[in-house]
Amino acid sequence: MNKLKKHIRSLLLKFKLRIYRIGPYSIFDFESFLYRHLAVHKTLKILQVGANDGILNDPIYEFNMRNKDVVSGFVLEPQPDVFENLVENYKLCTGIKPVNLAIHATQSEMTLHRVKPEYASEMHAFTKGIASFDADHWKKTGLVPDPDVMEEVKVPCVSFSDFVESNNINKLDLLLLDTEGYDYEILMSIDFSVSKPKMIRFEHGVRNKLMSFEQFENVCKHLNSYGYQIIAESYDATAYLLDPNDLIF
Repeated sequence: MNKLKKHIRSLLLKFKLRIYRIGPYSIFDFESFLYRHLAVHKTLKILQVGANDGILNDPIYEFNMRNKDVVSGFVLEPQPDVFENLVENYKLCTGIKPVNLAIHATQSEMTLHRVKPEYASEMHAFTKGIASFDADHWKKTGLVPDPDVMEEVKVPCVSFSDFVESNNINKLDLLLLDTEGYDYEILMSIDFSVSKPKMIRFEHGVRNKLMSFEQFENVCKHLNSYGYQIIAESYDATAYLLDPNDLIF
């Protein structure tokens, strides 16, 4: 059996492929992926863009709370009223700093299109999380029956590189993007030769046209060119740098 494993491993390496253990199940489990990183590296430095209130449909909030002694970083949310909830929800996790900003490749201020707060409570809970730079994004979600419930909110923005530089971020384990249609532009604007997160989690949303298939293919090729491997799910994708500590063999 050991000879067979070595033979398979050498064959895979010949084609620049490796087998990684990403969780206890065959279906990708992002939280297990994070725990694997934590088991090897002991700490996790994060930057979450589009954190909303920290809880709504959030893939890392519970993980952060359970591991608040070793998790640190920044969670960004541009909507001022939603940001207040984010601050409240993260008050017990002192290593994580909420910041009232959006990330944009070129602009210092942008318009967010969102459901008016007074209507959000009457609709599906997810409508609180569909604020977008795209004026037509609400149509793609299928959650908003009437354009009259939408409003525009001006929010402050900063580029990814400026945020990283101004906050002296020289190590980033996880970049998590949830920007309702702007993930592609952020990823394509990052100079990965300067800042290279170990893991990147983003929404491709191809089925809802958040990204076109061509954009998704383009961003995957771009990430591949910097050494990232891609795990694609139906709506999200995880890019990660190969780590020899994660080898099964």
